[in-house]
Amino acid sequence: MIRILGLLSFLCLVTGVDKVFGQKEIFIKQIEFKLDKISSNAFENEYFMTIKLNKGTTYKFKITNHRDNYAGKAVLQLLDADNLVLTNVLNDKYFETLNFVCNKTAFYDVLIRYQDNKPGNSVVDIMMIQ
Repeated sequence: MIRILGLLSFLCLVTGVDKVFGQKEIFIKQIEFKLDKISSNAFENEYFMTIKLNKGTTYKFKITNHRDNYAGKAVLQLLDADNLVLTNVLNDKYFETLNFVCNKTAFYDVLIRYQDNKPGNSVVDIMMIQ
């Protein structure tokens, strides 16, 4: 046990605490999206916002679904103008955590909707990774 603690202490000194224990996450924004019922107007079933992201920065998007026992799973899309640059659904795979390395400082659109047109209650945390 003492050897392990000594090794960890040595690694912290040599490489820095963040590199041994992982990267530091800086909280930027939390998006809460609750959809009680599906509307015939598709735009009423989506959440939309614009956010500025900086070139060379890595961002983490973490999605928490099924709040208050709602069935819907949030689908997140990040768009640069009209170009989709990130989504958490690929083929039949669903990802609750995504990392995005920004290659251009710009305003990006965040669009959230629910899979299979189900009502949902979700939170998306946006963090910057250092």
